[in-house]
This record gives sequence, structure tokens and C-alpha cells, in this order.
Amino acid sequence: MQAAVRVLRQGSQFQLRNALLFAQGGVSARYIGTEVRMRHGSCVRQFVTTADIPTKTPPKITKQVPSSSSSSSSSSSSIDRFDSDADQQYTLSWQGATPRTVLIVKKANDKQVDSALVSISRWIHATYPQINVVLEPAVFRHMHKDLPFVRTIPPACRSEYTRVVDFVITLGGDGTFLHVSSLFGEEVPPVIPFSMGTLGFLLPFNVVDFPGQLQKIIERTSTVLPRMRLMYSKCTADGSLDKAGRVNITNEACIHRGTYPHLTTISCYLNDHLLTTSVGDGIIVGTPTGSTAYSLSAGGPIVHPLVSSMLVAPVCPRSLSFRPLMLPASSVIKLQVHRESRGRATAFIDGRDCGELLQGECIEIKRSPYPLMCVNRENLAAGWAQDINQLLQFNRTFSYPHEAPFGDSPVDHDPDST
Repeated sequence: MQAAVRVLRQGSQFQLRNALLFAQGGVSARYIGTEVRMRHGSCVRQFVTTADIPTKTPPKITKQVPSSSSSSSSSSSSIDRFDSDADQQYTLSWQGATPRTVLIVKKANDKQVDSALVSISRWIHATYPQINVVLEPAVFRHMHKDLPFVRTIPPACRSEYTRVVDFVITLGGDGTFLHVSSLFGEEVPPVIPFSMGTLGFLLPFNVVDFPGQLQKIIERTSTVLPRMRLMYSKCTADGSLDKAGRVNITNEACIHRGTYPHLTTISCYLNDHLLTTSVGDGIIVGTPTGSTAYSLSAGGPIVHPLVSSMLVAPVCPRSLSFRPLMLPASSVIKLQVHRESRGRATAFIDGRDCGELLQGECIEIKRSPYPLMCVNRENLAAGWAQDINQLLQFNRTFSYPHEAPFGDSPVDHDPDST
């Protein structure tokens, strides 16, 4: 491209490259760090420095204390440490300030979700013009004409998500909600999920009610649920840590035989003690949040999100006596492909392929110090019970057409009707 671009910020070659990718075809490419416009083959520079969007406003997270156990209704608690306090609900507020930046993450290839994104973005921009709306790069390229005021962060600047994003809005299903966790290295900002997907078990809010819910999180106090996460690391056969480093898990980590025809032999260690050696398709280690995902399909229990625990569930084991386990959240679990295993295995994190494991290699899983803070209903118990009954059809029995399942209102039946 024969265009002379003068870069005012040092070390921004990668930013310029990404900006040019966004700017093809006469499109204004704005994102945190640089703005470049293309006009008839020439490049006109206009810069928006990183300082244009201030560092995020730290929220105040307060633990809810039952009135029966304390005369005060709440006490302050740090967001960085969730040990014995993890089995609690918390409240979120901005301490009299206003959040500066919101990231909106949406489900792909859905016109209804696109329409909701436009409506929410315009409402935020009109109601709170001081709040910056940020979209992912692919969404930005698709929506920039309808939303000229939005910004984006290119893949080369992913650390900016952690620095500037105050809270996240998700529009889609449970998969969209899980995708947010992968955008942030460690601590994830509070997430307010709107259900626009297939199941939506993790999504407590209807998108029709977005003005009231967003006003509440921005101006007042919201109830947040710290969803426990796990931390995954891969070790080579000689015991050294893989250079890929540690990854946070929201649902589950799994070792599975994948496409290999032979069953995989996996040794499971609990706190460095051999728990069992399994021959089968694989083993799942999950969170309470993930108890309604892959683990449930493998025969694992449904666990309330406030119960801090780790789940171990076998996938199609050869032994019928290997039953799912629920372990303390402080446990350290190691899954190792046995050195005499006939087949290799593949590691998966929240459904993402994390590479092959050879004989002797292993993964280590323990509790992450960074829970996923999810904006939730004020009455969590009632909402959770409603979800497992309505969405998962919990304990539904066979019945005649005129009979109502247990727990439902009786069905009106006219004996004279035919």
C-alpha cells in the first residue's frame, strides 16, 4: 500500500498494521490506541491515544451477610481473595462514580442478536454518553456503519481489555458467556448476561429488560455471584511446566482420547496421592458452573454455584464402579496419560482443543484465585430452582396428557370434552 503514515506513538507498528486491516475499503477504523482512515488509496491519520480512555473504575464489592448472623447487613470484602468467603453472594457498586467503558460480546451470525446489540449500544450512548462502548474486532467490522461511536481492541492489544473494561454485557447463550473468560488473562470484570441463545442456563436476564438492568448496575447496586473458576497447567513427561502457562477454566478441563481408536489409560492424582487409574474415553474435572455442562452428560451431579467444590467425572469408563466424585475446592488434581497407555489423549478447556498429550504427560488443575463475577438475580435460590426445572426439566416424569408433572399447577381438564 503506497500510503505515507506518520505514527506519533512509539512502538506502535503492530497497532498501525491492525488499523490498516480495519481500514480497508474506506472504513473508519477506530480502536484504543490509533485511528486510521482510508480515502481513495491514501491514508489520513487521526490518532486516539490510549490515554483517551482512562483506566477502568475499580468497583466496590461487598459481601452480603445474613441479618441473623450479624447486626450489620454487609461487610467489606476484597475481590482478590475468595477463600472461605467464596460461598457467598456479593453486591457491586461504583462508589459514587460512573463506569467508563463497557465491552459488549455477542453471539455470531444471528440477526436478532445484531438488532439487540444496536439497540443497547445506542441506548448506552444516548443515556450515558461518557461511557465508551467497545466491541470485538470482527463485530466492529460488521457493525461500524450502524454504530459510528463504538471502539474496538485489535488482537495485538488484548491486554487493553483488562486495563479499560469496567463491565461486560453478553448477548447470546452460555457459549457467549464462556467466551468472555478467554478475553481476559486473569481477573474478569463483572459480567451481565442477557439470554439470547439456545439454553441460557447461566443467563438470568431477558434482553427485553435491558434498560432497567443496565441502569441498576451503572447507577445503583447489583447482586453479583462469584462463579468459581479453575486454573489449568500442562506438564511435560519430565515434570516441567509447559511454556503455554496457566489458563483459567470456567466449566471444565477434560482429557479425552479424541479421534484415537484405543481407550486411554489415565492416572488421577489427588494432592499428589494416586486416587485411581481409569481406562476409558477420558476424565472431566469441572466447576459447580460446569456441573450442568459436559459433566452432567457424563453422569455427574448438579451442583449449586455457591458450593465451592471440584467435580471429577469419568467419560465412558471401562469399569462400572468408577463413579463421579465431588472434592473440596482446595484440592489439586493431576491427570496423567499413563506411560503404558495404548492411546494418546487430547486436553480440552471449556470445549477448546489445547493440544495433544503424549504418554507420561499430564495436566494439573487447582482452584483459580480469580472467580468470574456474574451479575445475578437478587433471589439466587429461587432463580436457580426455577432454571433447573424449566430449562433442564429436572426430575420430570412420564404422565398422561391430562396430568400435570409434579410441582406444576394442575391442568384444567373437562371430563365432557373429547
